Amino acid sequence: MKFITKNIFVVALASISILFAGQAFAKKQTMNIGYSVSEGHPYGTFMFTFADRMEKFSANLESGAVKVKVHCCHKMGSEQEQFKKLQLGTLDGTMIAQNNAGPFFPKIDLLVLPYMLQNFDHAVAVADGPIGQEIWGNMAEEIGVHLVTIPLFSFRHVYNTKMPINNLADFAKMKYRVPKNVVMIDTYKAFGSDPVPIAWSEALTATQTGTVDGGDLPIDVMFSQKFHDVAKHVAETGHFTLAPPFFVSDKFMQKLTDEQKEALDMAAKVATAASRFHTNYGMSIVKEKMIAAGVTFTSPDIGPWVEKAKSVHKAFGEERGAEYVAIMDKIYAAAP
Repeated sequence: MKFITKNIFVVALASISILFAGQAFAKKQTMNIGYSVSEGHPYGTFMFTFADRMEKFSANLESGAVKVKVHCCHKMGSEQEQFKKLQLGTLDGTMIAQNNAGPFFPKIDLLVLPYMLQNFDHAVAVADGPIGQEIWGNMAEEIGVHLVTIPLFSFRHVYNTKMPINNLADFAKMKYRVPKNVVMIDTYKAFGSDPVPIAWSEALTATQTGTVDGGDLPIDVMFSQKFHDVAKHVAETGHFTLAPPFFVSDKFMQKLTDEQKEALDMAAKVATAASRFHTNYGMSIVKEKMIAAGVTFTSPDIGPWVEKAKSVHKAFGEERGAEYVAIMDKIYAAAP
């Protein structure tokens, strides 16, 4: 009788151990993600949609739910600081302009080159297809960060506080803020300007104080970040594409099970669709609001700008080498 009782006790103890082991395995994960523009921008649409879907898609997983905390508006530091935090594992995800990732992963500069991506369809074909995978496919192994998706594409136009821009001669009369990215600096020099590299977090202040006369941004970013209150002139040049990736730290990825990774991938796809729709649908609405606020738009002939950009492409290819040139050719060929 004692033997039977002892066996029952051992079985019960083993069952309890298995139960608690299962509970430990199913421990909830918390994912902290950051970005640097306002909540109302399509950046926010992606980040908050991703957070909502990730929590819902992972809610009933055997390996545990993933709770996502979103930190907007520079709260996690500048864009380059956020990227460094991903590498350290002190931040789990971020969405930043691709030019701010270039210093850490030079191949991403292929998407920074002026007039490299011709339009939305071309951008999607490159980023969502094999060319994109060729650019960043080994990023996690090289620098400890995963590029999960590029949630939106928009085109950067020149804003300034001084005068309408109708041609390159008008453009060259002023001083512009550029991000701290060598390709963008070289582009402005090719266009005839002596640019001032300034971090994104300081760009509006630099414009307000007259440190610079202008810079370039998509018009929805100009509007959401209040640049239009200061800079009343916009030239629709579209010389750069804003293609901000959503990056996730490899250290965080290593914590996830396969089914949690599937939930993350699905959440990112849903959020990407929402963010691209928000961007494309909202752009004309934003332009109307800016005109109503007193902003003047000009549409210079971009032919001369495109010709100047060719010299930037040529120098970039010569400096970076044959591997880069081969990918550039594939991007050109993918244009509709």
